[in-house]
Amino acid sequence: MEPTELITDMDEVNGPLRRKLSNSSISSTGSSVGLEESEDDILSDNETKSKGIITLEHLGDAGEQAKPWWKLKTVVHWPFVASQRKRLSWVQLAGHKGSFKAAEEGTILKKYSENEKLCFERLRDDVLQRFVPAYHGIVERDGELFLQMSDLLVNFDGPNVMDCKMGMRTYLEDELVRAREKPKLRRDLYNKMLEVDREAPTPEEQKQQAVTKPRYMQWRESLSSTNTLGFRIEGIKKADGTCHTDFKKTRSREDVTQVFMDFVSRNGNIISSYIRRLEDIRQTLKASEFFMKHEVIGSSLLFIHDHTERADVWLIDFGKTTALPEGQILDHCSPWEEGNREDGYLWGLDNLLHTLASLNTECTQLGVHTECS
Repeated sequence: MEPTELITDMDEVNGPLRRKLSNSSISSTGSSVGLEESEDDILSDNETKSKGIITLEHLGDAGEQAKPWWKLKTVVHWPFVASQRKRLSWVQLAGHKGSFKAAEEGTILKKYSENEKLCFERLRDDVLQRFVPAYHGIVERDGELFLQMSDLLVNFDGPNVMDCKMGMRTYLEDELVRAREKPKLRRDLYNKMLEVDREAPTPEEQKQQAVTKPRYMQWRESLSSTNTLGFRIEGIKKADGTCHTDFKKTRSREDVTQVFMDFVSRNGNIISSYIRRLEDIRQTLKASEFFMKHEVIGSSLLFIHDHTERADVWLIDFGKTTALPEGQILDHCSPWEEGNREDGYLWGLDNLLHTLASLNTECTQLGVHTECS
């Protein structure tokens, strides 16, 4: 099989790859038993390793020898022709190195997730489909599987990009349950806690020099605007190549507003475009059967604009979005209590809209309203 051959039938996936998929899949009923890593493992890895550095892999044409990882320093100088620049335009703001690879013109490859594949397949027939990346199926490269999807940056000239993680929590209920049933002290999470706040560990945790995953996950959420506003800023990449991911303590509405103001360079036209797009997304979410029947955890809104004032927002990252049991639905506004699976997505979206509206007095004329009040 050629490195970039599209796999149209999962029956063609055999051997180690099929075993890997069967071991890592998440069932369509909402169980996440096969999910080994929490969102915090993924993002914490990024927090300590990607400060100011963006990495992505260039995927050449079929048969071309694989290129090494391009390392783009804080200020990027592009020695590529225009078509290559577009092919290398995808920026991974959060997540493990290797999760994304550049593909042919207009598309990118994302590391395979059975759960995310199921979400893309269900979204094809849902009203939300126009707000998510176009899905082009499964691709195999060098013995690994990837999901091929549209590159959301390809039509922008020097894009500015922001990743906002939505919802009042970024971990699944099942993760808490499993961690309590089989508690495991984690020194790596303890060290990540110390990096942020050396006073955070309790005396017992300091003695053990380790914390459990539930303790770390809930502590981490309490620091950011996930806890106060129902969303948090994960990362920003500006047109000049600078990348910022240190928003772990950006918690108050005032702090978040200032970050957005810097991101849009106080441009009222861009702010207005973002608000219109978000209101369109919100109305569509209310009508979406997919949204009603899924616990949306760890998903992001990707904000993109450039110097021409072109601006757009997309729903991305469905690796931890899981279907609810038959007959259960969510309103995505109610407070979370363990067992109800509420994620606070719409509550966060309302707060996000109010934050943007506060940036420019012109935005108040747009009549921003909320669904969770």
